[in-house]
Amino acid sequence: EDGLGKAGPCVMRHHPPRSKAEVWRTPRGGGGRGELAMSGLGRLFGKGKKEKGPTPEEAIQKLKETEKILIKKQEFLEQKIQQELQTAKKYGTKNKRAALQALRRKKRFEQQLAQTDGTLSTLEFQREAIENATTNAEVLRTMELAAQSMKKAYQDIFFRCLGHSREERCLL
Repeated sequence: EDGLGKAGPCVMRHHPPRSKAEVWRTPRGGGGRGELAMSGLGRLFGKGKKEKGPTPEEAIQKLKETEKILIKKQEFLEQKIQQELQTAKKYGTKNKRAALQALRRKKRFEQQLAQTDGTLSTLEFQREAIENATTNAEVLRTMELAAQSMKKAYQDIFFRCLGHSREERCLL
């Protein structure tokens, strides 16, 4: 035993690497994908370029536009459902195959309508959450400004009680 076996397969080897994975496990990393993965992790945890997302107002506006589109889609689907129902009634017992096809289409439109309803509810929830967060942020800014103002007022009262002028206060 010359002690080489204890260092492990990745540190000291007597043969060239058999795969890329073996190269990545080397102490120096061997370059390649290992370094790329690390730079990706750096970006994930805030070390890369930070992309600015939309402002809350832009996000709210985009959500409202999308809601309008979905409402129009709902109206269209409701209209198609009524048409298919009328088609099914029209064929009734005269042409069962056509009536069943119309009912299948109606069912498909109803499924699309249910999915659209769910999406619309999600968008409304997101919009309301952003509006609430914006309002809360504004309230916090206002409260912080009020706290700073109160602190300044109490400092003025404190130094007046001590009998110091503004100039003397700056020296304290």
